[in-house]
Amino acid sequence: MNYSKIHRKILSRIFFIDKQTLRTIFAFYMVYRFKVWFDDMDDIVRWIEIKPSHTFMDFNNIIQEAIGFDNKEAASFFVSDDRWRKISEIKKEKPARSEGDLTGNLDAPLMANIKIRTCVNDPHQHFIYIFDYNVQWTLTCELISIEASTDKQIYPWIYRTEGKPPRQYNDSKFKMLDNNEFDALAEKILAAKGIKSLLVEYEEELIAAVDDEDLNDDLGDEEGDDAEGDDADHDEFGFNDLSNGIDADDLK
Repeated sequence: MNYSKIHRKILSRIFFIDKQTLRTIFAFYMVYRFKVWFDDMDDIVRWIEIKPSHTFMDFNNIIQEAIGFDNKEAASFFVSDDRWRKISEIKKEKPARSEGDLTGNLDAPLMANIKIRTCVNDPHQHFIYIFDYNVQWTLTCELISIEASTDKQIYPWIYRTEGKPPRQYNDSKFKMLDNNEFDALAEKILAAKGIKSLLVEYEEELIAAVDDEDLNDDLGDEEGDDAEGDDADHDEFGFNDLSNGIDADDLK
């Protein structure tokens, strides 16, 4: 049941205000208060107040600010039912192609064109917000109340926060780099330090040189061991002479 529509209908009959005017008044003087939290980390919560006249792009931007992300990746809102089942999608931007897109729905409306009030059909309306299709950060958004706006406050705003948000680019969220990706990253780091190339064309020669050096070290160690063995065989104190007996003159 859409309570906001019922309220507008009652007020329109009492004050003889047409629906469009009443909707404008409602959008101007009231604000939605949403509870927003990570799907897999429900101890990290943000409460956001936003006007019905704001767009889903405004909602996207304030969520990004609330969790400290960079707002550079693709994102989608999904209008959901009371069981969090997705009904319809609203995209941040139109993808160039369906390949790599979250749903492949190229005809989904854009956030900048859809006002939030057009998708609020329940007093506890649910939205699912997914950011960065590769990692799929997922946040759930629930309308918890409708409040009166104040002139002193600029909307949308972060009404309340709870819990420290995760790092956006966390190693545990990403696969290990393959060799090509690692080389590309190393190139960038070296270029930033003034080194123009990795000299990868000499890689085989460098490896061979290192192997030869290691081999020479090993041979040197073996020769050292042999020398030590020879020294051990040499009778420094003449004890081998005892087997030949001792001359009496030597004891005088």
